[in-house]
Amino acid sequence: MKLSFRQLEVIRAVALHGAVTAAASDLGVSQPAVSMMLRECAAAAGFQLFLRLQGRLQPTPELRVLLDEVERVFKGLERIERLVGDIRESSVGSVVVAVTPTLADNLLPPAVAAFRQARPRIQVTVQTMDNLSVVEAVTQGGVDFGLVLTPIAEADARLVPLCRGDLVCVVPPDHPLTASGSVTPQDLAAWPLISFSRSLPLGRLVEQSFREAGIERKIALEVNQSSTALALVRAGAGVAVIDPFLLLDDREHGVVRLRLEPRCVVTAQALVPARVALSRAALVLLATIRRHGASMPCVTSLVARGQALP
Repeated sequence: MKLSFRQLEVIRAVALHGAVTAAASDLGVSQPAVSMMLRECAAAAGFQLFLRLQGRLQPTPELRVLLDEVERVFKGLERIERLVGDIRESSVGSVVVAVTPTLADNLLPPAVAAFRQARPRIQVTVQTMDNLSVVEAVTQGGVDFGLVLTPIAEADARLVPLCRGDLVCVVPPDHPLTASGSVTPQDLAAWPLISFSRSLPLGRLVEQSFREAGIERKIALEVNQSSTALALVRAGAGVAVIDPFLLLDDREHGVVRLRLEPRCVVTAQALVPARVALSRAALVLLATIRRHGASMPCVTSLVARGQALP
């Protein structure tokens, strides 16, 4: 026997609330109806779904295997509902964007502000996460699109170019390297290096820069965000090579920026689902982000004139 959508809805509600009464209230049905449906669900599945522990209904190990897939089904349905609303009235809807912290702090805010000013009835949800999680969120359909730093590992999605810039070295204001306007991997080898794992785009780029210079990259402090690297440099813990997007605002960051020679380019791109059409609201927001990316100071625009959005 197959589990129906309504049965999956009941299982999800009980797992969320840990109680039949709360699940029944959430679903707008009676408690006996939920209890009866749970029994039917267990019979259909062929194994026990919940155990009562400390007064709450807890999913069995067998059910936990299914819950992630069930949640993806419901997130997909929520996205369908948003698309229907967008199609019905393009001025009303919602857009969910997954974005790395660096781009969330600099590239995204002015674009979202402009978008919301023009379309105040469209809700924008920003989910900040690391690069790998952005890729996962897009490929699994949990968000409309993502903003990432590339290069990234191969993903079942399309990349839309936004802008790019050179990696930059940051050092404390009183550091001996400040006497020069630029540094090489050889210059950095003598100082504690704050850097990223090779599993991250920035880590791969920095590793490539050191390798091409014939220098072994020795990481003294490993981080996964440029903002963390910047804070450690500010505290005098070492030197770092980070993306340029973090330094584009007018704030005083408490560090000295130096050119990295030879130059090493990092690219900001939008990651778009390969097989799902974007809603009109998502397309408009993506176009707004691309325009702002093209106008950002100290970076190079990758937006070709007349290039169509996906």
